[in-house]
Amino acid sequence: MNNKKQHVQVLLGLALIGGAMVNAPAQAGGFSTPTYGAPGWGRAFAGGSLFKNDPSSAYNNPAAMAFVEHNVAQFTVDYARIKIKYKGDASDYAGNPISNTPLDANGFPDVASTTVNNNDGGQGGFTAWLPTGFMVMPLGDRFAFGLSQVVPQGMRSTWDQDSKLRDFAVDTKIETVGLTGSLSFKVNDQFSIGGGVIVQHSKGFVSQNVDLLSAAAVSDSVLGGINFPSDVGNALMRVKVDNISAGWFTGIVWKPTERDTLGLNYHAKIKNKMTGKYNIYADQFSYNLMTQPSPFGGSGTLVNTAYPGLELAPDGAHASVQLDIPATAGLDWVHQFNDRFTMGASVTWTEWSSFKDLTLESGGTTIVSIPYNYKNTWMYSLGGDYRLTDELTLRAGVALDQTPTRNSTRDPRIPDGDRTFLSLGAGYDVKAIKGLSLDLAYSHQFVQEVKLKTQNVDRLGGASLNGKAESSGDVVSVSATYAF
Repeated sequence: MNNKKQHVQVLLGLALIGGAMVNAPAQAGGFSTPTYGAPGWGRAFAGGSLFKNDPSSAYNNPAAMAFVEHNVAQFTVDYARIKIKYKGDASDYAGNPISNTPLDANGFPDVASTTVNNNDGGQGGFTAWLPTGFMVMPLGDRFAFGLSQVVPQGMRSTWDQDSKLRDFAVDTKIETVGLTGSLSFKVNDQFSIGGGVIVQHSKGFVSQNVDLLSAAAVSDSVLGGINFPSDVGNALMRVKVDNISAGWFTGIVWKPTERDTLGLNYHAKIKNKMTGKYNIYADQFSYNLMTQPSPFGGSGTLVNTAYPGLELAPDGAHASVQLDIPATAGLDWVHQFNDRFTMGASVTWTEWSSFKDLTLESGGTTIVSIPYNYKNTWMYSLGGDYRLTDELTLRAGVALDQTPTRNSTRDPRIPDGDRTFLSLGAGYDVKAIKGLSLDLAYSHQFVQEVKLKTQNVDRLGGASLNGKAESSGDVVSVSATYAF
């Protein structure tokens, strides 16, 4: 192949990846997102990236790139729709019920209104688009180079600002976009190794109501014992942070027989301290509680008296949050039964126990710290491809994904339960355009109904929930793959 033609083809592959720079999450357990094209979604991620000439190996297992037979680039767009519904009760710090309320002219819950929204708790969730891109280029007989753009972490949930869940969550948005480069080396015809680096941009946005009087009532300060009413005044805290960080990943691949491929991959934990700003959008009453001397005694504001050392800046202040990306390890196996039928299986472990809490700091002071205490999880996948004709391939798969959340700390931000993926897919080789194939997949997520029986931290007012969350998800994935 002449150099000019190869340069054009490389630029085409890079353009496919570059077109994937707008992002949104398609959720798996916790705030993870699968990093596969439509073929991987169609088989419920079974076999990882060990299927023949799969360019997603550029990120998922770089060692598998050594067995890719030609230059290949893939661009994928996923459409995700996640539904979340809460059924149950909400109570303030004193055990009094909290109702859904209408919004006033400023967009705050109008607690003084005589109108009450009596639905059972409201619905959360989101719809979103998720683009990803991969490219693999063999370099001679033994080396291969890969590029990818992935979204390894992402989560959204949105609850009405007037819902009974407003003291726990309104908006939550976590996104991590990564650009990777990887290299593989074929030791021999049966064994290869590979590794890569990722540079990623993480963004986070959260908001929720802060009940200042209730927070003061449940504090252990000199104000303890004053029976302040709840839902007096309105204060909506919004936090927006981001960060650029880097990490590494590696993998090995072994072909013990002509029909079997085994792979092991590891993605290291990435330290990720995000910084930005928080604001509190408050009515005049709540604004005064944060800026004026406390009307209930003490030398400072109500907030400062209730929590010595804590100063809230309603007009905005610096904020930081530590949100590390957990380590993962995966074992994949692919077996080719014949020229038509290939099956894969995978086991993936995620070190979610590294996510202990979500702590917001400003100027060296902890504004609030919400415990999560996630637990390590396993995901199991089984699926495969059936080549119906020389042009058409059918796919199916099932995956069982454990939730890292615990009953004692689960909240409406990520009301996650164990989930089951059921997936179907198809691929078509376009003979009119040599090297082009199109793939389509549909995956439905059945999510276990989970308890939301938890109490908010004191600084957020000490409200409690006693109910259940029902969730489900649908993902449609479309890929265009070009071999050159």
